[in-house]
Amino acid sequence: EAALDAWAIQARQEEARIDLQAYDVILIDEAQDFSPAFLRLCYEMLNEKKRLVYAYDELQNLGSRSLPAPEEIFGERDGTPRVRFAIAGGEEDPQDIILKKCYRNSRPILSTAHALGFGIYHKTVSGEPALIQIFEDKRLWREVGYDVIGGELEDGRPVALARSQETSPKFLEDHSDIGDLIHFKCFNSSEEQARWVARAIQGNLAQDGLQPNDIMVINLDPLTTRRAVGPTRALLFRQNIPTHAAGVDMSPDVFLDSDHQSIAFTDIHRAKGNEVGMVYIINAQDSYEAQGQIAIARNRLFSAITRSKAWARVLGVGPNMRKLSQEFAHVKAKDFRLEFVYPTEQERQALTTVNRGMSDGERQRLQRNRNSFAQILSEFESGRMHVEDIDPDTLMRLKRIFNT
Repeated sequence: EAALDAWAIQARQEEARIDLQAYDVILIDEAQDFSPAFLRLCYEMLNEKKRLVYAYDELQNLGSRSLPAPEEIFGERDGTPRVRFAIAGGEEDPQDIILKKCYRNSRPILSTAHALGFGIYHKTVSGEPALIQIFEDKRLWREVGYDVIGGELEDGRPVALARSQETSPKFLEDHSDIGDLIHFKCFNSSEEQARWVARAIQGNLAQDGLQPNDIMVINLDPLTTRRAVGPTRALLFRQNIPTHAAGVDMSPDVFLDSDHQSIAFTDIHRAKGNEVGMVYIINAQDSYEAQGQIAIARNRLFSAITRSKAWARVLGVGPNMRKLSQEFAHVKAKDFRLEFVYPTEQERQALTTVNRGMSDGERQRLQRNRNSFAQILSEFESGRMHVEDIDPDTLMRLKRIFNT
């Protein structure tokens, strides 16, 4: 990163002999997996219009850092941020867009991924609730598509969150029973797990009408993937079912084979950016405990589950898998609602915090809104303003907001 920083700085200097302004537009997907230095380098490689679009999801961050705000990423020139998502006229900032509606994952699958990713129903050894990570800014829950259906989204208070048909369209889950959309299964051994996956895939191809390119098998630990997927691939080979290890048996730039007749086996890093109908996640027990890196392990699990466009099978071995299955059982019993006590500021300091880097413009807008609201309250308290002064439509909207 230091080398990239040095290169970016050199490119900004007038005496730089290398012209990096080579592109009109750069689009970056999965930006949470890149360092700020890489984003700065891309910025330098644009022409003077500086059209850079980067998309990211902090819960799919497979590293240990969150993506900073744009002012921090792109630095300053003469004491002024080089990039600032300013808000003109007090309107919503069109430069920073949050996509709250999900057309890929059904409500049960996405809510399960969030519940396990955050550890909503995770327990300590003594059985006490033990969140793993949390949004630094409470508003992000609403921004990513959750409604408050019970309690309050306030420090130290119980809250119940759920996705609506507006943010998770109903048709994504209507095609199958809930128990078929996503289920967890624990095995006594890796061999038993491999045999079950092989039989399930044979059934997908022979009875369920799926094609090989509709199926993906993900091992969460990238260091063990080649060894971990070997037994299942061998069993399928004996049944004349082609498989490949993505990025190993073929070009690193190819995930699915060109003939769509081979099933992809992969680690979570290569799975990123790819989606299929049926996802098998093996050795999910590795995400329950991770020797001080449990947030990263849970992000891997979140990323793996959300590779599914229809069905997900989360599989593992041993006692940790049974504990993970218990977390899912709580999610399912709650009809995929997230119910927990929102941690206090002191408690959040002990958690991994997930954030969307708030720009200066957002902070300024939030502060302006707070000041304006405080002024309005002061007017009511002093008697200079009355309920009758508010037009009926605005009053009705306020009632709807504060009654939810």
